[in-house]
Amino acid sequence: MNWEIVASTGEWAGAIAVVASLLYLARQIHISNLQSQAAARYSYLDAYGMANATIAASKESASVFEKGLEGGELVEGERLQFIVMLGQFLNTWGVMYDLHREGQLPESQWVVVRTDIKASFSTAGGKRFWDEIGRLNVSPEFAKWVEDLLKSGESTYSMLEDKTND
Repeated sequence: MNWEIVASTGEWAGAIAVVASLLYLARQIHISNLQSQAAARYSYLDAYGMANATIAASKESASVFEKGLEGGELVEGERLQFIVMLGQFLNTWGVMYDLHREGQLPESQWVVVRTDIKASFSTAGGKRFWDEIGRLNVSPEFAKWVEDLLKSGESTYSMLEDKTND
């Protein structure tokens, strides 16, 4: 047997092993990306659930949140409670914005976030919160995105009960 043939065969075997290794690595990266996206979805659900649970925990909490969104007069302790509630949502929304931009949060979940942001900050109290506190405590990119959303004219649902028929 010729040593050149043995060397050539070894080079071919090495090349095949490298290609197989690269294919395996690509598959592992793909699986890792899918797991990362799933983790982002679960984090989204958990954070959103916790924020909603804060409001739904009691009639008093829900009333403070509703009164705050309406722009009504909040008495001692209620203003801080409202700020913390809406701030919790804002923090969650900011993270969701980043995850969506990075491709970790699918459009099907992002549309819920976008609609909730628009609905919350379209109320008198939500707008006041955004203008006085919210926009100062998020990244400039997210603040600009929220501003553009609020100016978009995009329709949304109402966070508040329609009391005109009472």
